Formats: sequence, structure tokens, C-alpha cells
Amino acid sequence: MTELGKLLKEAREQRNMSLDDLQEITKIQKRYLIAIEQGNYVIMPGRFYVRAFIRQYAEAVGLNPDELFEQYANEIPNAQQEELPGELSRVKSRQLSEQGEKVLDVLPKILIGMLAVGVAVVLWFFFQNRTVNEQPQEQVIDEKTEFEQSEQATEQQPEKQNEQKLEKEKEQQEQSSKAMVEVVETNGRKSTLEVIGEQLIIDIVTKGDAWIEVKNGKGKAFARKMMYANQAETFDLTNETEVLLVIGQTLNTEVKINGQALQYPVNPSDHVRQDITIIYKKQ
Repeated sequence: MTELGKLLKEAREQRNMSLDDLQEITKIQKRYLIAIEQGNYVIMPGRFYVRAFIRQYAEAVGLNPDELFEQYANEIPNAQQEELPGELSRVKSRQLSEQGEKVLDVLPKILIGMLAVGVAVVLWFFFQNRTVNEQPQEQVIDEKTEFEQSEQATEQQPEKQNEQKLEKEKEQQEQSSKAMVEVVETNGRKSTLEVIGEQLIIDIVTKGDAWIEVKNGKGKAFARKMMYANQAETFDLTNETEVLLVIGQTLNTEVKINGQALQYPVNPSDHVRQDITIIYKKQ
């Protein structure tokens, strides 16, 4: 172990950091971290990486990498770019030269191809204009037929517009029948909702055991019972202004207000039982 490796290891151990911890922080493979501590730089991917990895290691354990590079300059390899061997350089130059010759051989063929395409485009425009000027009688008749069909479609537009208007009115009526639900307040398992609509219909469907209780603001109970899996109840509460809904097992219970699924004001995972007060305002 080199003096630098010993210093880095001691700094890591003083911080109670394992090699796995250091690997997670620096993203350097553990075998390279061990090699740095042992001064075994041979297994590194290159001289540049030796200095880069040492810098990251030092910063991670709270040491100044520049001071380490200066103090242990004789232990750390210099990050100098290695030249390619002479033979490899000559092969590379020969490959580049061959590629240049191939480009010069192909270039005339490319120019001839571009010229042929240009001539084809000019001929196409020439014959296209000639065809338009010599329009046959049959095409004139076809255009007349298309015009007559267009006139007929224009006459049918009012009828189609009336159908679209009726569909839009129907959609608006359906939208108006739905309730507007707004969360007013939440406090622990208790919450208050404000519902605005033409009616107040509450559907309760259970997919498991659940206790339910439904009553109005004066304490009149419409339901107070245990429901089991795959049971459903519907309550028409349009004549009420205030309704208290108690769900003993929200994870097993689905509630709908005027056909809209109720998003529980409080996360069911936080409070399995929820007491929901509904303030109903008729639209």
C-alpha cells in the first residue's frame, strides 16, 4: 500500500464509510477503489482515469485533491496522451486516403443521377401543364356533377344543424343533472362536502365487509347496518339539506353521488373509517 493509498483509506475509515458506500457516492467500481488504496494503477483503464478517480475519492472523504497531487506527484502517473504506434498511424492514414479516392470515384455518378432527376422533373411539369390545357369533356361533366352534389349538401345543412343543436341541448341537460361536489373542510377522519344539483342520489356498493350509516341533519336514520361483498344500496335524499354518511371500511366501499364516483376527501389508507357530512343545495 502506497502512502497516498494509506492516507485515503484512513480518511474513509474515519468517516465510517465502507467501499460499497464510496462506490455508491462516486459511481466508481469497487475494484478501482481498492486499486487506488493499494497503489495498483495498472488495472486502471488509462492514466487519465487514475487522476480522475483519485480526485473523486479524495473529494468524497473530505480531502483536497490538488494538495494530494502536489504532495504525492511521484506516486501518481501523469495524464499524458499516449501516441498511436507508428504502424497503426500509417494504417489509419492509408484508410483515410482510400476513403477519399472512393468518394472521388462515386462523385461523377452522383452528379449524373442528379441531372437525370432534374430532367425528369422538367418533363413531368411540361406534360402536366399540357394535360390541364387539353381537359377532356368527360372531366367537365364530372365537375358539373360535383357542383350539383355540393348544392344538394348545402340544402341539407339546416337539417343537420338542427340535429347537432338537439344533441348539444341533450348533452347540456345531462351535464346539469350531475352534481357539483366540492370539499369544504377535512379534519382527521371527518370531512364536509358541498353538493349542488337537481337531485341528491347516493349509491353505495361494497366489495367486502363494511359498516355504513346514512342519516339526515336532524338525526333521522335511513340506514345503519353491516353490508357484505357485492351488495348495493341506493338512497334518494333530494328532500334533505344535510346528510351524514359514515363508512366503516372505505377500502371496501365505493360511493357515488348522482352517478359520479366519490373521491374520498381523506386518503382511505390514513383513515379507514370516514364521517362525511354532505351539505346539499338544490340547483
